[in-house]
Amino acid sequence: MSMIEDFASPIRAAAAGALALALAACASHEPPPPAPAPIVVAPIVHCDPPRDPQDVAARHFLATQDRLSTLNSADLAQEANHPIDPTSIEAAMDQALALSMTHAPGDIARAQAVLDQVLHNNTPQADPFRSLARLLAYRLGEQRRAEETAERANLQLRDQQRDSQKKLDALNDKLEALKAIERNLNTRPGAKPGS
Repeated sequence: MSMIEDFASPIRAAAAGALALALAACASHEPPPPAPAPIVVAPIVHCDPPRDPQDVAARHFLATQDRLSTLNSADLAQEANHPIDPTSIEAAMDQALALSMTHAPGDIARAQAVLDQVLHNNTPQADPFRSLARLLAYRLGEQRRAEETAERANLQLRDQQRDSQKKLDALNDKLEALKAIERNLNTRPGAKPGS
């Protein structure tokens, strides 16, 4: 063997040993497992959808109608006649609705007057209630026309009944007169029965 080969042999042996150690080190020491990924929990946020002012107004109107429909006549009259804040559109609508449900004389006209105030109010608070006020005013107008038509029909019926009673009384008077004539004819001396 030459000297280079003698020299290369120990280098080779050392390199082979270092390689064996490196491989042994890799095999015996596994790298630590990677850290688990952090669990990110997204917060759950419940947000109410944006509320449309007309939706809020309609919900208020329907809730008020539902509440008022459960009241007895005295409580409903009290709701209809209590003083309201003139700047509160909701209170005005509540009162108009209560007035429309009382069936007391003049309350429909009062309800329509309150609704006219809402319809002619130029504040932004009145905007969401205008369509409801128009609807209720229309319904009250129809109700008022129906009541007036029914009243006219009742007056005509009473007039017809009065006229019919007068005619009946006149016919009864004529019948009684004819009966009286017949009795007079039958009670005369010398009258033949059945002639």
